[in-house]
Amino acid sequence: MNRNEFLAELHVDVEKIVLEQGYIVSRENERNEYVYVIESGFCSFCRDNHISGFLSEDDMIGIFDILDGEKSTMTIQTLTTVAALRFKKTGAIKQMINTPQKSYYFYSRLQRYQQQFVDKSIILTLSANERLTKCLKLIADTYGKPLDGAIMLPKAFTIEIIANYVEIRSEHMHYLYKKMIQTGRIKNHNGQLLIIIDN
Repeated sequence: MNRNEFLAELHVDVEKIVLEQGYIVSRENERNEYVYVIESGFCSFCRDNHISGFLSEDDMIGIFDILDGEKSTMTIQTLTTVAALRFKKTGAIKQMINTPQKSYYFYSRLQRYQQQFVDKSIILTLSANERLTKCLKLIADTYGKPLDGAIMLPKAFTIEIIANYVEIRSEHMHYLYKKMIQTGRIKNHNGQLLIIIDN
């Protein structure tokens, strides 16, 4: 089942919207009455101002706090302009799990969130240098595009965003970043990070 089939079977009023970069879609400990399905763009999800993971095409926002009126467990913010489909949460969650196909689609979206929490927990047990290396590999494997023996990260993944995700202070992050450039492990390519595969 793909996104369009899933939404067609929900029988809810779906609104197509565009969210500007930096827009707070959902705030931690506040109620959110909508579910969003991302068509394009990137978002981060945070707890206590620390990025726990990222959302992109086909991911759903508003499904962790699935009960009507339940407070959001995280803050979700757009990292780029995001095109999304939005519908009211009321009654929709029950419809999302009332057939095996819809349940599988719904829970596969939840599983992506949960896997990112596990990945982040593992990353935080490492040294700062190892955290950064592991994080860059994870982002490259998930979101990167191959380019001449390297992998280009989307512009959304800035040094500041990555530093927040791996919980490295800004000054130390810039030191590690310069060191990785000097050793040829990464390059700055027109404002985007390029991860060199050969090293």
